[in-house]
Order: sequence, then C-alpha cells, then structure tokens
Amino acid sequence: MIAVLTGRDYVDDGHGPVVHRAIEGDPIDFRTPAFGDGDPVALQFNQWPLPADEVHHVGEPVAVVIAATPSAADDAAGLVVPDIEPLPAVIDTQQAAAPDAPQVHAQAPGNLSIHHHRGDEAAVRRALAESDAVVRGSFDVSRVAGGQMEPRSGIGEYDVENDQYVITAGNQGVHRYRDMIASALRVENQRVRVICPDVGGGFGPRGHVNPEFVVLAWVAHRLGRPVKWTNTRSGSFISDWQGRDMVLNGELGIMRDGRISAYHLHMRGNIGAHTICYAPHANASRLATTVYDIPAASQELQVYLTNTLPVLPYRAAGRPEVHYALERLIDMAAAEIGIDRLACRAQNLIPRARMPFTTATGLTYDVCDFDQALRKVTELCAWHDFRERRAEAQTRGRLRGIGIVPFIESPVGAPFEMARLEIGTDGSTCIYAGTQNHGQGHESTYAQVVSGLLGIPFEKISLARGDTGELAIGGGTHSDRSMRMMGSLLHRISADIVAQALPLAAKLLQAPEAAVTFSDGNFHAKGADDGQQEVSILDVAAALSEFPEFQSSTIAGATASLVATADQKGRINAFPYGAAAAEVEIDPETGEMTLCNFCIVNDSGVAVNPMIVHGQVHGGIVQGVGQAIGENIVYDTSSGQILTGSFLDYMMPRADQFPAFHLGEMDVPPGTQEDSNPLGIKAGGEAGTVPALAVMGNAVLDALSPLGIQQMDMPFTAANIWKAISQAKSADT
Repeated sequence: MIAVLTGRDYVDDGHGPVVHRAIEGDPIDFRTPAFGDGDPVALQFNQWPLPADEVHHVGEPVAVVIAATPSAADDAAGLVVPDIEPLPAVIDTQQAAAPDAPQVHAQAPGNLSIHHHRGDEAAVRRALAESDAVVRGSFDVSRVAGGQMEPRSGIGEYDVENDQYVITAGNQGVHRYRDMIASALRVENQRVRVICPDVGGGFGPRGHVNPEFVVLAWVAHRLGRPVKWTNTRSGSFISDWQGRDMVLNGELGIMRDGRISAYHLHMRGNIGAHTICYAPHANASRLATTVYDIPAASQELQVYLTNTLPVLPYRAAGRPEVHYALERLIDMAAAEIGIDRLACRAQNLIPRARMPFTTATGLTYDVCDFDQALRKVTELCAWHDFRERRAEAQTRGRLRGIGIVPFIESPVGAPFEMARLEIGTDGSTCIYAGTQNHGQGHESTYAQVVSGLLGIPFEKISLARGDTGELAIGGGTHSDRSMRMMGSLLHRISADIVAQALPLAAKLLQAPEAAVTFSDGNFHAKGADDGQQEVSILDVAAALSEFPEFQSSTIAGATASLVATADQKGRINAFPYGAAAAEVEIDPETGEMTLCNFCIVNDSGVAVNPMIVHGQVHGGIVQGVGQAIGENIVYDTSSGQILTGSFLDYMMPRADQFPAFHLGEMDVPPGTQEDSNPLGIKAGGEAGTVPALAVMGNAVLDALSPLGIQQMDMPFTAANIWKAISQAKSADT
C-alpha cells in the first residue's frame, strides 16, 4: 500500500468542491437561466469529491486507497473503517416532501431545491370546470441506471515540465471536465488537460464530472506519480449518476367532440443527494404540451433532494416523461367520452399550416408535419387491421393491445461549439471537434461531410480524439446536438479552406483568381477547354511546400497544411419529430408480456449516414422500451441502500425481447435559416426513446382494458402485470 487519503487531506491541500452548473441556460434563451428569478425556490449546491463531515448517499466516496496493484488496493480498502454515524434517509419525493422528513441539506428547507410555475393556472382551472370531461392520472417514471458498456475509469498524471494536471477519462465533454476539475483544484483552466479516448457509451450521465476524476488529479500531483482507477460493475450501481425518477400528476379537460380544452401538470422530480443538473426538469417543463394545440396549460414543478445517487440528463432527458403523462391521459380521455383515440389525437395536433407555432409553454416550433407522421405510422403498423389481430389472439387466450403516439424533441445542450480542419501536404486530413464520439459514429459522418464538401477521399480523413489541448472550447456530445452543430461548422470551415486554397489554385492553373471556381472537389479555370485544367484541394495542399508564401500552418507529419477553425455561439434550434406505434400480447395466466411490433416514423432532417441514423433509432427504442418493461433502480426505504446493485437484480433489456423494428422516414426542411443549418440536419439519436414509455404504456393498458384495468405503474414486468390482473379479478368477485 502506498497511501490512504481522506477529504481532510484534500481540504488541507487547499482544494475546494466541485462547482456544478446545475441551473443551465433556458431551453429557449440560453443567456437566461432555466430557473431562477421569479421562482420561489431555485437552489444549487457544490459537491466535495471526498466529503469530510457528512455522507449524503450510499456509495459516496470517503477515502482513496493507493497501492501498486488492484488486489493490494482492494485488500487495503477492506481495512479502512470509516467512523460514520447513521442518519435517517429519504429516498423518494413522497418521503422528502413529508413535513417531518430528515433534511438532506440544511440549506434546503423541506428538501425542496426547485419550485417552478408556468402558465395561468387560474385560467386552466376555469377551462377544466367548463370541460365536458376531466381525466386525472398519476404516472411514476422509474429511476434507471446508465448501464454503459464500459465502467468508468481514468488515469491521473501531473506533468511537472508543463505544470499541468493531465486526466485521461471516458466522458462526454473534455472541456466541461477540464473546467470543473480546475475549479475544484483551484487552478487556472490551462493547468488542466483532459483527454478522452474511445468511450463505450455515455447516454447523458457522463456529461458531468464525477468526484473520482478530481481525486485522480489531486492524488497524482500529491504523490508525484501517475495513478489509475477502474470502477467495477457493482461499484457503478452505487456511484454512477442515474436517470429519470419523476412522478407526474396530470389533469386533462376534453370536450364531447374530442377537442382538448385544458391541461394541468404537476411534476415532482427526485434530483438525488446533489444538484448536478436540472436539464431534465427544464426540458420537461418546456415540452409539456408536446405536439398538441392545447389552448390552456399550466404546470407546477417541484424538485426534491434525497439520499440517493444524483440524477442527471439521461437519453432524451425530460421528454419521455411528459409524453408518457400526456399520452396516457389522452387514451383515458378518449375512452371517457367514447371517441376513437387515433381520431382524438389527429384532431388536436398542431397543423403544419400554423407553423411556426408557439405552444402554451412557450416553445416555438419551426416546421413540423405531425399529421403526416401520424398517418405514416398508422399505415406502417397496420393500425386499422388491429381488431383482427386482437380477435386472433383471443382464440389463443392472449390479451393484445396497441398504442400510438406522435412525438417531438427539443434538442438543446451547450450553446457553443468549435471545430478545426487541417489538411497536410501529404493529403492527410484531420478533423478536431469539440464534440466527442462515444458510439454515434462521428468518425464516419464527419468525414462524409468533409469528403462531400471538399472532394477529399473518405479514407484520408480522420477524427481526433477529445483533448482540451487541441481546442480551446467544446460543447461535448449530448442532447442530440452533435451532427447539427458540427455539420454547420464543417460547412463554414470547408468554405474557408476553399478560400485559402484559391490563390495557389489560380497560380497552378495559371489563371486569375476571379476566373477560378470550385465544384465537385476541384478548382476549375473558367473558359478552359482542356479538361486537364483543374486541380483538387489535395493538389493545392501538396503544392504548398513549393510555395512558402501560400503556407498557413503546419501539422504533425506534414510540411505545411491548409487550416481552418470555426466556432458557434448560440444554439441551432431544430425540432425533430415523428410518431411511434407498439403492439403487445399478454398471457393473463402469468402476466408475461411480448412486444410483437414496434414501428416508428421520424423526421430527423437530412441523414448524412442513414445506416447510423437507423442504428441510433434502434438503440433509442431499446433504451426506452427497456425502462418501460423492466429497468428500475430500487432503494431500501429505511437505509437508502440500493437493492438492485447488479445485473442479477437490475433488468437489462436483451435482444430476444424485441422484434424487428419497422422504420419510416420523413424529411420536411427545417425552418431554421439556411446559414445557421446549411445541411438541414435536425437530430435522430433520441427519436426512439422519446415516445417509448408512452407508446408501451398505452399498448399494455389497451391490452388490459377488457379487464377494466385503467392504470398501473411502470415497469410493466410479468409480476406487476399479473398482480394488476389478479386484483382486477378479485374486484369482480
């Protein structure tokens, strides 16, 4: 064993807490906070990497053991006995909101960290009172684990020569990690370098720095030697940031003709023990009315602190939750007044003719054709033939149900980005991006864009790994933003490269610059009859070494190069949308549910690589459906101990639980200005996840409707379904 260090040692070395930017920019105006002025409560707290006085959740690190081998470190860690006095725990919003609840943080009375109102609730109450029917429901969206392919790991080093901390770690944004680690160590940003190699999955929880990476940097400097840490899978269940965990109570007013008249939504979110990021709650607040023209809408959002792992953005943060609540209420309302649920949805969709359209919650959609998406998925899933399939299932003693959901996304994320392109004299071309690839295929799609714009062979183009030493800023990869932001930057950069190359190209063509044009990857001299009078970008790059006066920069392995850099300030708004349908069968004797069909139509804008988009949609479906049918983090209500601490206890969806998916496509040009989104890219990484909870909930409850079951909470496991069926049968006897 080399050393054992605690939070006291960390403080004595002059370091501070991690300052999480929990309240980020508003989804519409990033220059103003999503929560703050006007809200009765809007709190955020700093987090100590190794708490010295009070532990807030099971799994929070309290000491670091350094040894020469992993086994020696494990043995030594087993000898560390923290002197901890047990405190009462609160693990859910109901416990946290109780009048006599233990306080997670003394600075948060009643454990309330956000209390936010939106809309005119008095007007909504009047509209509900005048409605022909009002349906009410409570919808519990379970907590989930990230379950990334690889556990978190990292290496901490201290570069004495450059007086710099160097952290190599899998993450979703090296620049955010750099800034937060530097802040905790109380050093300037340039004294911290973060490098991110290939990463096996992100999904949102790896977008914000975990305490272990601050500790790695500190220990490496203190001991004067590199240190390495790799989490275990069981360790991940008690230390990785988690997702979802929200209870939504909704009231929906509807008229006899099927028109929605009013909607009130009360959301209670569980942020966990530390306020890392409120993005899921901000997204849910803005997108609450989804694709519908609801004239009167209001909401109340309360976020509570608990003695659980912090909750962060998790794939499609906040959007699946609000779609789930509203779509379940629409099915319930249609049944209440006796109207076809598909017709009810179609009647209330925001029509394309009214675009751009500002919703009751303040989002302005640019160009969306919700009606077309709903019609396409209706055809794709053979909706109108469902009665025959249900009747056939009944002959086999099965309950069959179908659900259909139109949906919309609102990608936000960091309102800045940066990229650089370098072309060497040998033709090697490298893209440096402020985004990071952790399964999205950026090395393919970014290269395709550059190849298409500049005519450079695809195989000559590479993508650099995430490294704060290469770019000054970067937004990271999250929130369905990467291809849209980088597509815009690469378009601008390519134009800059062409402009830089033009003078030398004209010289090579022996023509005035005004007579030279660029198309299809080549410079052409106007009026030249000889087809040989053209040069490519790579021809120009290769000739740079012969003409020093045209050289602009150098890169490793090349004498000279063409270099261009661009940055984006502000978001490039887009609203991907679509519709999904799911069909299930249930064995009433066992509660076992089979997903028979899943169809989705998605308008993600221009698809640079359709295969990658389809793969992202497939993954999103599995991630969303996985939560609906089984994923669920469970805590012991008295001790705060996680009871689902391994894949023996926590259900991870498997391939054999899913049918082949049926995908349809749309491409309605976005309404954003051509100069801000020249490639017409919206987003596709979250399309499968956004409607999954809602469409699965509606399908399951439709299957159970003949038994009079109108409500049950996720996850829709065989045990939970069987219990609901048994209770319904008991009620009938």
